[in-house]
Amino acid sequence: MWNDYVQALIAALALSGLAYGAARAVVHFGERSIEQRHGLVGIRGMMTRRARMEQAFEARHAARAKEVKAFDAELREVVRRRQRLDRQWTDATNAGEQLIRQIGEEVEGAPCWVAHVINRYVGTGNVPRSPILIDRSWSQPQIIEVWVRSMQDARAEVERRYPPSFGFHVQRLNEHGSGDGPAAKAG
Repeated sequence: MWNDYVQALIAALALSGLAYGAARAVVHFGERSIEQRHGLVGIRGMMTRRARMEQAFEARHAARAKEVKAFDAELREVVRRRQRLDRQWTDATNAGEQLIRQIGEEVEGAPCWVAHVINRYVGTGNVPRSPILIDRSWSQPQIIEVWVRSMQDARAEVERRYPPSFGFHVQRLNEHGSGDGPAAKAG
């Protein structure tokens, strides 16, 4: 009886070995047919190449994302510079339209005084009843060039032309070149 069991066990082991060999042969011949069909060295080689390609694509994607971020920051800086230049352009255009009033005659060698005058009533709604209509621009300092001999004469001429009783006030009075007033033409 033990003999029969041992022979059955040996037969089972032999059959399982033959089945393993047959399965291994089927897998080997299947791999070879796939390699012949696709021209590949092996499935493992193909998977290795695909993994390498995937890693290369991920590295390239990360590098491109970094480049896009740098270009985006550069673009934002260019837009900021453009906006700043647009503001400077608008300011320069508006500065060219600024009216400079003049009292006296421009004479070469004579001193020029630059006065900044505003009207206190403009924009407050407290304009007294008078026959004079005052422009809204007088709420901001207006530049007046005064061509006289002294500062006292300049102040007197400005106050004569723009009387304090109508709300005009001299904020600043400088000799041309000592303040931030405009350059006057000589001649």
